[in-house]
Order: sequence, then C-alpha cells, then structure tokens
Amino acid sequence: MKDLTKRQQEVLAYIIAFHAREGRFPTGPEIAGHFGFKDPSPAYQHLEALEWKGYLTINRYGYGRPAAIRLTDRCAPMMANSWPLLGSISAGPLTDAGCQVERHLSNLSDLIPQLQPGDFFMSVADDSMSGAGIAPGQMVVIRPGTVPGHEDICGVWIEGIGSTISYLDHEEDFIRIISANPRYPTRIYPAAQVKIQGVVIATVAVTPFN
Repeated sequence: MKDLTKRQQEVLAYIIAFHAREGRFPTGPEIAGHFGFKDPSPAYQHLEALEWKGYLTINRYGYGRPAAIRLTDRCAPMMANSWPLLGSISAGPLTDAGCQVERHLSNLSDLIPQLQPGDFFMSVADDSMSGAGIAPGQMVVIRPGTVPGHEDICGVWIEGIGSTISYLDHEEDFIRIISANPRYPTRIYPAAQVKIQGVVIATVAVTPFN
C-alpha cells in the first residue's frame, strides 16, 4: 500500500468497508458525497488512479453504477482477517455520523468467537442505550443483512439525520426508534426514511492503558 497516497488509501478503505456493509460497491457520486467532493470528478480520478496502480478494475460501460468496480488481489491485505472500524455512531440524539474507516481491527476471534466476515465495529458516543448495558466508549459489533427480531438492538441510518443504535418497532408505514434510557424520547420516522444497517451482536468495552 506504500504506492498509494493517503487519500487513495482512504478511498480504497471506504470502498472495501462499503462493500462489506452494503453488499455492493459505491458509485462515484456516493464516494464524492462521503468525502465532501463538490462533484463526482475527483472520485472518478481516485478510482482511475487505483485502477492504474492495480487495486481495482473499472467497467467503463457501467461507469457510475455499483457494478462498475471490481477489486483485485492487491486489496487482500486490507480484507483478510480484518474488520473495519467505521468511526462513531450516536446512541442518543441523532448526528450525521460518517463512515470513514479509521483503522482495521484484526485477530479478534478469541475475543468475539461469533465474529464473521462482513461484521463491522462502531463506537458508542453516549448513554441512550445504557439500560441495555451499552455505555459510552464501548464498541458495538454490527452484523448487516440480519433480519432483526423484536428485542434486537439495531444500527440504523435515518435519511437526512444520521446514525444511531436503538430498539425498533415497526408500525405500518412508520418505524419507532426506541432508546433504553428514559432520558431519550422515542422518535417516529417514515419507514422509507430509515435504513437498518444491521443487528448489534456484541459489545466490546475498551479500556486504554498508559
């Protein structure tokens, strides 16, 4: 990876994490939106640089669509035995949490035996799920593609608002976002506005040592 610039590494890490989370590759406009580019042109320039350096291939007949990108074997060191830490996720008042990969966590099978490829980590920012034993500073392990049960805690994305973790209650065309702390009110959103990112399968308490 030494042949990549810092931004190219960030773009590649985002593509890998996005694919693990969504089951598809991001489009140029999605990459541009994540990194705050004013238009997709810089995103396509980074993709072309990654292709030239051998990290992916581009189907130009499908340019701008998720199927246009294919990763090569050069990405294996970033994908093998590694799960992305995707920044902070709010467990209280909803914030516009980004998905930029901060670093990758490896060799966690002894700590979390049920960990699978595709699972991802997010750190908890506050105490709205304290009643469920999830405290600020912990990390939650989220499994995408899992159908949530009645008592499952989920990572969700509310369009135009941001990410949170909470209990969910479906009610016709609406979804209730329910905390585990009475200090945080229940919120109700149209179902079309809510995307379930996955089910929380574990929490990890991280205690730093000097």
